[in-house]
Amino acid sequence: MKINLLNSTKIGMVLLAGTLCSSLASGAAYIAAKSGNWSDPVTWGGVAPKFILTPLDQVTIGTGIIITMDSTIVLNGAAGGTVALTGTMTSATNSIIVMAGTFSGSGTIIANKVIMMAGSIFSFSGTLTANTVSNAIVALSTPAVMMINDTLTNSGTLTVMTGGSLTMGTGSVINVKGGAIMTSGGTLGLTSKYNVNYISPSITSGLELSGTGLNSMTVNVLAGNSVTLASSIILNDSLKMVSGALILSAHKLTVNGVVTGTGTITGDAKADLVINTPGTLSSNIAFTSASRLLNGLTLNVGSGKTATLSTDLAVDSTLTLTGGSNLNMNGAMLTLNGGFVGTGSLMVNSKSGLVINGSASILPTISLVGASIGNFVLNVGNANTVTMGTDMVVDTINLKAGTLVLNGHNLSIKGDIAALGTGKVFSTSVSNVSVMASSSTSDSLSFTYPGNAVNNFDVNIGAAGSVMLGSDLVVNGKLNLTNGHINTGSNNLQIATTGSITGANANSYVITNAGGYLTRNAAVSVVDTFPVGTAITYSPASIMLNVGSSTGTVGVNVTKGVYVSGTSGALLSATQPMVNSTWLFQTSITSGLNADMQLTWSPASEVNGFIRTGDYIAHYTAGAWDKVTDSLNATVVAGGMFSIQRSAITSMSPFAVFNRNAVTGIDQIVKNSAISIYPNPVSENLYVKNYTANTGVLYADVYNVLGQVVGSFTISGTEAAIPVNTLAPGNYFVKFHNDKMIVVQKFIKM
Repeated sequence: MKINLLNSTKIGMVLLAGTLCSSLASGAAYIAAKSGNWSDPVTWGGVAPKFILTPLDQVTIGTGIIITMDSTIVLNGAAGGTVALTGTMTSATNSIIVMAGTFSGSGTIIANKVIMMAGSIFSFSGTLTANTVSNAIVALSTPAVMMINDTLTNSGTLTVMTGGSLTMGTGSVINVKGGAIMTSGGTLGLTSKYNVNYISPSITSGLELSGTGLNSMTVNVLAGNSVTLASSIILNDSLKMVSGALILSAHKLTVNGVVTGTGTITGDAKADLVINTPGTLSSNIAFTSASRLLNGLTLNVGSGKTATLSTDLAVDSTLTLTGGSNLNMNGAMLTLNGGFVGTGSLMVNSKSGLVINGSASILPTISLVGASIGNFVLNVGNANTVTMGTDMVVDTINLKAGTLVLNGHNLSIKGDIAALGTGKVFSTSVSNVSVMASSSTSDSLSFTYPGNAVNNFDVNIGAAGSVMLGSDLVVNGKLNLTNGHINTGSNNLQIATTGSITGANANSYVITNAGGYLTRNAAVSVVDTFPVGTAITYSPASIMLNVGSSTGTVGVNVTKGVYVSGTSGALLSATQPMVNSTWLFQTSITSGLNADMQLTWSPASEVNGFIRTGDYIAHYTAGAWDKVTDSLNATVVAGGMFSIQRSAITSMSPFAVFNRNAVTGIDQIVKNSAISIYPNPVSENLYVKNYTANTGVLYADVYNVLGQVVGSFTISGTEAAIPVNTLAPGNYFVKFHNDKMIVVQKFIKM
């Protein structure tokens, strides 16, 4: 009967059989007399050895003798049998199992399997050809020439000595269950396609991965265990992560096929991973929790094909997405601490995060595929840029440092603008920007000149919310004030000639802080409305240029409070009946201005017994609040607001709404005819004649159209000359005053 041992259970049965045999007979010596079958007595000159050698059995096969194994040969027993082979043992279907015996010699073995169990001695130095070789000898040093066609399973240390070699056949497998494969003068023939399986507890890789024919690697070492690379390797086919971790250990792993399984990769700051797979990966790429870091990651899976992360990952050097390959972030956080190369895209969702660090600009565009990204952080240094290749919809954006170049794409912020960033956005007139948060953003949104233009700017952040500008901004399309506010800060929000404003109301308008303006291009016979207000009250203003007026831009700022000197001095609105707001106007029109104005306010802004009868728009000009007669009583407008108008305005500076009983701080307003000035226009000296009975000292202050004092003089007597030759051409006011009178005159400097 032939015995075919294929697994550990059968080996155990052999051990039991060997023990029984050893109890029945003592060892015998068998010397092959001629070539023939193992079981044929003629081969041995009388009595053939058993297929299972008993302890102390000694088999000798001399030179020139060919023994055909007509069953599996087992060296068994407590002491073990011995085989000394200088001839040939051959069988394409049967095996040699060395359990506790000794196999020696320099002949030839041709077998289906050769199994060397722990505790056995394999000192063979000849030629071994087998489909399968299994070695469990702790320290096996052999000068044999070994050709393994199918499988090598090694759990001990297998050292190929001088004169020996180990060659793996095409499509063969090396199973690593511990130990190592080493050379000491011998050679490894690993040029044909072969595969390596790690099926042991934690181990460091060895020469089994050194061959140019390395095809695939399987890591199946159970959870908590690992395989550590001892060198960089190239897998011509697949990486199968069945269980456990693969530790790259500062080496480069190149996979030219698929990556499958649920095991993890442990990276570090010097490790590189290259995946060249002709098609989308069917399994996600997972990194060990404590070491989700690579030096470089290269994906080359083909245009539109995808590799997917299942864990966070940081790439210190370069992320390369070649040939249109996509990296699916799959809800993970991807941190780029270096560069980005390639034409591929990052696939994102609302749980994904992208952090771009580094100290240099990223030159290729970053393209995002997906409805939105949860978190985006830019931190590349204020002198550097990152350019978008697609629109970005982001929940939270954190512009720590650097410039995000929209590159003609749109930016939609659905959540917060994180605080304490110095980064900016570079936009053009074709990009739309929207802020759609549920409450005020934590930080401002800054644009860098000349990239501070957008097409549409949408604000929809809740009635109590606001987004603050950190820079000037030009809106070429629509400023859509759906809900909430945009706060100019100290900057200028300009609506271009092609632009417009929609949706403004008491819950959605432009807040103008100190120094901040909402600016529009004013046109003749067109009413331009400025939906401005403070953080508390909505106080819009309107301007219409009259026929014959010069044209240009007009900017409006509204602040709480009214002061004696326009924007300084005593707080008039603390005691006087008026609207508790000051509208500050600025314009690019330096001469020829003629405009009508309308100011609007809510009842909550009225203070100190203000009544809507006899109220008027006062203009702070030439150092004083004037009082005009063409203002009308307040009229009701939509939403319970009130408004009032003033016509023929020729200069811009602070305006406010006073009640007729308000005291502005001026003791007496004298008719302008009491003092005359000439010539007007003037180029050198402005001459003054005083027709009043006031013979005391008179002071003359010259103001520009912004209300700034540009010259002060003292006049004694009834005539005097004021030198104006150093003034720039334009409109000016001169205020004559002392403790008894104030007279204001206007003149033109040529």
